[in-house]
Amino acid sequence: MEESFTINRANLSQQIADQLEEWILSSPGGKVDTKLPSEQRLATRYGVSRPVIREALKMLQERGLLTLRNGLGAFVTRPQAGTVEAAINRFSQMHDITDQDLTQMRGIIEMNAARLAAEHATDEDLAALRENLEQFRNKTLGLKERVQLDSQFHLLIAHASGNPLVEMFNQVLVSLLADYMGKGVLIPGGIDDAIARHQKVYDAIAAHDEGATMEAMSEHLRVSEQNVAQFNEKSKKRTR
Repeated sequence: MEESFTINRANLSQQIADQLEEWILSSPGGKVDTKLPSEQRLATRYGVSRPVIREALKMLQERGLLTLRNGLGAFVTRPQAGTVEAAINRFSQMHDITDQDLTQMRGIIEMNAARLAAEHATDEDLAALRENLEQFRNKTLGLKERVQLDSQFHLLIAHASGNPLVEMFNQVLVSLLADYMGKGVLIPGGIDDAIARHQKVYDAIAAHDEGATMEAMSEHLRVSEQNVAQFNEKSKKRTR
């Protein structure tokens, strides 16, 4: 990090954060775990105070590009799905995004994740899905465990797609819709229905049948939405 930088006096922390981000991203993946110079060295390099540097590092931490370790310093890290999730969550609240909006977006991603999984799923991917299904069939599971396994099933499919962006965005949407997904199994027959539909999706992926996989996933998401709507309607009647 011996490059020269030009810094305007306004919004110093923002500008420094942007220039450090540009440096971090200049060789994607190559700087992970690299330790940044100390706050004092960065302050000297940029000709600013340490509090300005500290604020810039916090900005990069919020962007998921740095980990600040007490007593050790700042280290470059890979952004995780949680960083995107937090941003989308804020966007959703500011723009009045509804569960329906999220489920529509989820459907777009899930359908294509399933299609790609049918094409690219490895033996290891299929084994992970089978193990998930075996656990999911246990009808004594509590709601939290069942929702976790439900989410994991869809995340495993996204992973099997072979596309890291599909996997990341699916992880974000599944996390944001965790409460929503739990409602579908609370109606009578909801658990049996979810088990059967997961099995159907798995069978199509295992057969590497893209058309059947998309059809099975489409049906699964459609019925899931209907089940949630049924749960919500019953909840409204109980509160009247």
